[in-house]
Amino acid sequence: MHLLKIRIAISILFLASHPLVQAQEAAVLMMPTPAGENTGLSRLITDAKGRVHLSWVETKEAPSSLRYSLHYATLTNSKWSAPGLIGQGDDWFVNWADFPFLAVNDKGMTAHWLSKSSLDTYDYDVKATFFDQTTDSWSEARIIHKDGVSAEHGFVSMFPMRGGRTFISWLDGRNTKLEKSHADGLTMSGGMTLRAGIFNGDGETLEEWALDDLTCDCCQTSAAMSARGPVVVYRDRSAHEIRDIYITRFVDDSWSIPVPVYSDHWKIAGCPVNGPSVAARANMVAVTWFTAKDDHPKVSLAISHDDGETFGVPLTVADGSTIGRTGITILDSGDIAISWLDASDSDAQLKLGLYSPEGGLLGMVKVVDTKASRRSGFPVIASRENDVYVTWTDLGDKQQVKVARVRF
Repeated sequence: MHLLKIRIAISILFLASHPLVQAQEAAVLMMPTPAGENTGLSRLITDAKGRVHLSWVETKEAPSSLRYSLHYATLTNSKWSAPGLIGQGDDWFVNWADFPFLAVNDKGMTAHWLSKSSLDTYDYDVKATFFDQTTDSWSEARIIHKDGVSAEHGFVSMFPMRGGRTFISWLDGRNTKLEKSHADGLTMSGGMTLRAGIFNGDGETLEEWALDDLTCDCCQTSAAMSARGPVVVYRDRSAHEIRDIYITRFVDDSWSIPVPVYSDHWKIAGCPVNGPSVAARANMVAVTWFTAKDDHPKVSLAISHDDGETFGVPLTVADGSTIGRTGITILDSGDIAISWLDASDSDAQLKLGLYSPEGGLLGMVKVVDTKASRRSGFPVIASRENDVYVTWTDLGDKQQVKVARVRF
């Protein structure tokens, strides 16, 4: 391992556009990885006990197809545990932007992946498996949605709840296979929807809701638990193809009407495959996202101090050369860490910024040089105390998941 001390230089431009700026020094530590070769789609989470968990997908060639397997490891005393196998199969739908991951609650774990439901390219189901601590085993994977329609289901968000429960939200394409009649006699399929549910440790659906009946088709969703309840952020889609970031909140036993986090008014007749990221701590909810209105790429940050009910004016985190793929986490200090990719042709830089709860830029660092290719995936961050952990896919001779720790 080698420790690289990086001094952060804040330009006049950032000084002018970010309040309360105070440059901080950051240390980037490249960590050993528990993942082997031919791995990718890595995710990082931190559980309620402060343990960091890494999950990833490994690809192997089978006689007539590719075989995929989902693994995980836990960081203890700066060392990763031996990798554990969650599940495997040769009927998985594996996509650079739509990936499996893990949630760890007080009584067990939940993991999901995507499984093909028909021969059509984008017909696949969300399957979840639940870990029972008493038997030390994973359950048989089950489809979490009840529609029975061969359509696109994916872009899952998950977080743990008390009592061994798991909150799961997903994009649900059941209506895309239904034809709707119009006054002019034409028919067309319905739109992509957003749904969510709560599941117990046996995988049973305790509650399920429809949150939005028209969303962007293939942008990631993101969910978090605020002091008042769950929040879900996602890329909406209007009848006029405006695809801004929206939020819905579970308050007083019902879901609020979805509203924009901010109205970028980005009009695009197709999915940008670049969803938002949300983090919450107590009453603070922070959202970061990518937009490219008027062909001007930008990553923004908006902060709420009332559980996501209202947000301040967004801050520009990066613009010009950014390709988004954002991540976010809130440290124990209350500071907000954001990750994104800046790109030049096929090369990219994975960057990390640190912001105060009031939106002041505290520091910025390049974590690593990487690639802009889709194969490099979406970097993900998580935090433990005031350390930020970052994972990404390295496209060297053998594709492999990598991890770093950043300390400001």
